[in-house]
Amino acid sequence: MKLLTLDIIVCNEIKYLIENTPLQEGEKLPSERELTERFEVQRGTVRTGLKLLLQEGWICAKERSGYFVAPRRIEKNVYRISSTSQTVAEMGKKQRLKLLSISRQEVGKDLSLKLKLPIGTKYYAIERIRYVDDEKVSLETSAVPYNVAPDLDKKDLESHSLYDVLEDDYLNNIAFSEQEIIVVESDEYLAKALSIPTGQKLVKQQGLVMSKEKEPIEYIEAYMLMDRFVFVNNDLLPKKGRS
Repeated sequence: MKLLTLDIIVCNEIKYLIENTPLQEGEKLPSERELTERFEVQRGTVRTGLKLLLQEGWICAKERSGYFVAPRRIEKNVYRISSTSQTVAEMGKKQRLKLLSISRQEVGKDLSLKLKLPIGTKYYAIERIRYVDDEKVSLETSAVPYNVAPDLDKKDLESHSLYDVLEDDYLNNIAFSEQEIIVVESDEYLAKALSIPTGQKLVKQQGLVMSKEKEPIEYIEAYMLMDRFVFVNNDLLPKKGRS
């Protein structure tokens, strides 16, 4: 059991301050001196508490300006098919998807293992950028078997959720997923696509999405900015609309 040291208590108190006062994203926190007086602790304790908040993504620091409330991170459930679009909508944020490409291809050896389909099977290769509040937050690539969604390239995948299209237009019953979450560094392509430096760490979520009958519907690889997403392991969350 982790002991509640003074720095952790200060950290939790500042979290409460962020969640229960009119402080908005991007607003400046009280100064270290003000926090020291407010919590009646030493300045070093406040600094350690602020460092914990930085590590957890609650705040961000600007040189010579102080600490500011960071943008709320988008929650992704590791046990369920992610509902990114609905989560972002519930946060009251603007979002949009930009379709970079969609093309018909044939499954090769590597994708055959991932998608669990024979080599040569036709599929759609889809690549999209997700924007939240006009900021690029992720690059998402999908492989959808052609038989799952014929003529998918004629659908509007910028204004509509891919999974909504797969379920509503093609009557697929999306039910299961097998996922892996790892940390990678951006290569030149990812850096250019997401407008970030080469070598920046990203969260990569990859996995297979299946129907109720456990037929493959999509293999996805998503590269996400680490400071914009958080992964939770609450298996009790209700299943929501997906993105």
